[in-house]
Parts: sequence; C-alpha cells; structure tokens
Amino acid sequence: MSSFIKILLVASLIVIALRKRINLGIAMLGASVFLGLMFHMKLPDIIREMVTSVLEVDSLKLIASLTLVMVLEDVLGEAGFLKDMTKSLRVIIRDQRVAAALLPMFIGFLPSAGGALFSAPLVEEITTDLALSAEKKSFINYWFRHPMELIVPIYPVTIITSQVLGLPMSRYVTLMFPYFLIVIISGALVAFRKCPYTSFEVQENRAPTRQDWISMIKGLAPIASVVIATVVFKLDVVIAISLVTLLSALYIRVPARRLVQYLGKAASGNIIPMICGVMAFKGVLEGSGAVQGLTEAFEVFGISEVIVSFAMPFLVALLTGYGAATAGVAMPVVAGFGASGGLAGANLRLIALAVISGHAGLMLSPAHLCFPITVGHFKADFGRVFQLVAMASSVGVLVAFIFAVIA
Repeated sequence: MSSFIKILLVASLIVIALRKRINLGIAMLGASVFLGLMFHMKLPDIIREMVTSVLEVDSLKLIASLTLVMVLEDVLGEAGFLKDMTKSLRVIIRDQRVAAALLPMFIGFLPSAGGALFSAPLVEEITTDLALSAEKKSFINYWFRHPMELIVPIYPVTIITSQVLGLPMSRYVTLMFPYFLIVIISGALVAFRKCPYTSFEVQENRAPTRQDWISMIKGLAPIASVVIATVVFKLDVVIAISLVTLLSALYIRVPARRLVQYLGKAASGNIIPMICGVMAFKGVLEGSGAVQGLTEAFEVFGISEVIVSFAMPFLVALLTGYGAATAGVAMPVVAGFGASGGLAGANLRLIALAVISGHAGLMLSPAHLCFPITVGHFKADFGRVFQLVAMASSVGVLVAFIFAVIA
C-alpha cells in the first residue's frame, strides 16, 4: 500500500472519530498509534516519538499559554470588560456582522497557536442578538481568525514560505494579497448569507460617546497588550499572557484564591489532553517518514506540477494542522519547479496555488487546534462547521487553480 493511501486512510479515520464526537485528544492518540503501525514502526518506537513530542519545550509552552488564556478570559469576564466592550461596539460599528468579523481578525495579529480562544467569547457576546446558529458563530470566529496568516510577516508560516520559495517578503505579500481579500469575501458570504443587517434590539440611534470609546479600549487593551508584547517587544507569548493576566487581575482586584480556582478549572478541562494528542500525532508523523512518502508517491505516479502544487501543501496541512510544517515540507517541492531559473524561473501562479491550498488544508485540519477549540466553545456540530469551512476554502483554491492551469 502506498504512503499516499495510508495517509488518506489515517486522515479519514480522524474525521470519522470526530464526527462520532470522540474527544480530539483520544482520537489523535489512537491515530498516532495506527499511523506508526501502518508505516511499520515498532510500538516502543511509536510511544517514544509520542512522549518526546509531547514533552518538547514548544509543546509545554503551548499548554501553558492556552491554559493562561482561559484564566485571562475568566478574569475579563468577571470584570465585565467583554460585555462593556461589545455593548460599545454595537454603537461604534453599526453593522454587527462587520464587528463580529473584525474581532477575530484583530486577534489574528497574535501569532499564537489556539489564538481563537481569545476571540471566541468576544464573538459570542457580539453575536448574541444576531440570527446565527452555533455553527455559524463557530465559523465566524475560526475563519476570520486566520486570513492574517497569508500576508502578515510575523507568522512562522509566512517567513518560512517566503524564504523557502526565495521570494522577497514584499513580493510574497503582494502576490498573496488578492487571496487575502478573497478569503475575507468568501468567508463573509458563507457566514452572513441570509443574516439581516442588524437586529432592532442592537441598533441604537445615537452617536458614540466618550464612554463608548473608553469601554471598547478597556476591553481590547488586555488583548492588544499581548499582541504588542509579543510582536513589538518580542516577548515570549507565555510570559506576555502571564503578565497581562496578572496585571488585569490586580487592576480589578481578583482575590488570589479565585485566580487559583480559575487556573484549576482551565487545567482540568479538555485543553491539555487535546494538545497532547495533537503533538503526539505530529511526532509520529515526522518519525514515521509518512510526509516524505507523499513526495515519493507523486514522483512515482508522474503527477503534473499543477496537481502537486495543490495536493502536496493541502495534504501536509490537513494532516499536521501546522502551517510551519507545510512550509517546511511541501514548499521546497514547489520551489524545485523553478530551480533552474532561480527567482526569474519561479512560476508565481503555482506558488500562489500552493500557499492558498496549504491554507485550505490548514483550515480543514482536525489537528488545527483553533478548530476544535472553537467548536467546543460554541458547542457546535463539528461536521456542519467543517462543511462551512470547506465551502469558503474552495473559492480561493478554485481561483488559484484556474490561474495556474491557464498560465
């Protein structure tokens, strides 16, 4: 059985498990073992790869940052900042659909895994009076959290892709900016189709006051502080969230005992098992040589450059849920198509297809932490949200595919 078929089989089993509402962490742990056995790894080697990956510094930092995000959410909720901010936003931005999309896009400036957890309570609050299902709210929070990854040069995926392809960052951003707009437009069409302009309960016939602006700034300040600390001052995201959480708690005078309760609540939830499962799968995926097998499979079957530029990034992103992995594994293959001519020989339309296909695979991946986090927060049906994401993702891929074919 070829590596291609094996990987598709594992991916299918993960999707089926999630449709059966099996916990993501458990599903990924099971898939890790199955993947390793499919690629003839011995069970002790599989376990070693899983444990090593889970105990990596980056994995532990991810667990810490997401746990702290949940504590910060509880602190801001107790202070009433989120409700005050969304109430003010209803006045400042009249169209609540625009506000619902802008909030996760703002969070998108924070390049941290699981960042959708920041924006989920904001989206939930701002869409209270809109006729949207839990699945639509999940889609809005998840989809609009990620367009920034296509053009903002602080994401690892953007930096690595630009370097691997040999494109200057300015040229890379220029190339992908039209697709950034397509992602936003397609997401808006899927999310807000048949959704009214705004509800009468929300619309207030008055101009924004000074207090409205203050309330909005106070609500955004903690999140903006994390963004500024990590992007401008290059502070580690765990340290940044810790400081912001502590300062926020001191500002509203949250008792230490209650902070400990919030921390215990966050640690006892599904976040830690979820991260462990995803990181274990990542470790086995790398250790088994499964991703490298995809490249060999495409070469054996003599598949065209256009198909490879679509399928390779899409499949790697779908399996790993990590943009940086897609950039590091799939993009060198695409870069090789223009190797003889250097930058001048690079087919920019193939590059655009590869990048937007990788983005689509990332958005559809069950291993992408923001996906299950968002679905879990809104208590939505995973399959229905998946369908919405697939609809929106297909637009950009289709446009890029057409341009690549007619090149």
